[in-house]
Amino acid sequence: MTNARQTKTRRKFLEESGQTFMEFLIVVMVIIALIFAFIQICWAMAWGHYIHYSTYMAARAYLSGQQNQGQQIEAASSVLRSMVKRPGTDEDLLGNIAPSRVGDARDIPGDEPVAGSFIGTHPVAEGFGLDQRFFSWAEGVQYNFKFKLFILPLAWWLKRDEGKIIEIGPQGSSQSVVWTGFIDLASDAFLGRDSTNEECRTFLLRLSGLNPRSDRTDYIYDNGC
Repeated sequence: MTNARQTKTRRKFLEESGQTFMEFLIVVMVIIALIFAFIQICWAMAWGHYIHYSTYMAARAYLSGQQNQGQQIEAASSVLRSMVKRPGTDEDLLGNIAPSRVGDARDIPGDEPVAGSFIGTHPVAEGFGLDQRFFSWAEGVQYNFKFKLFILPLAWWLKRDEGKIIEIGPQGSSQSVVWTGFIDLASDAFLGRDSTNEECRTFLLRLSGLNPRSDRTDYIYDNGC
């Protein structure tokens, strides 16, 4: 009788121990998932803030007056390249985690002096013409990149739908895209642009009547030229 009772007690203890271990394992997995998710979010936010600062600094370089607009673009490109690319190359600083979006994948098409970037006049302003003061702000820099959702233990779940077509955007205006495991992001800094020396000279000649135009309008509103 005693042996039967001891056997039953031992079996009950082992069953409870197994149940406790499974509960502990589930709780630990949830905690680890939350920790990694928190790290993922922090990393994405930190890199996003850094990219925003980079585009802001490049836009400041583009804003400053130069001999001509080409030199302004080159100054902005130099600043942006030094901050988001590897030294001496056009490779992304975090290419495996946050690569640039190039070509048609960018939010704004046009010239691409730095891979993933747009430097120049916003297309909306170009459509109306820069001779309108309302659009005098629309000169600046945009950098397009994507951030990979990669941290375990959720990576297996995130990868399961790669290559599938998904719908994004609000209902009624959503669009179909192919899920690649990346989130598309972009940073804009449109601070305007100071007139270049050449543009100032042309403007002053126009005012003096040496190079008249029928409309006598200028398309840059900036530093008093």
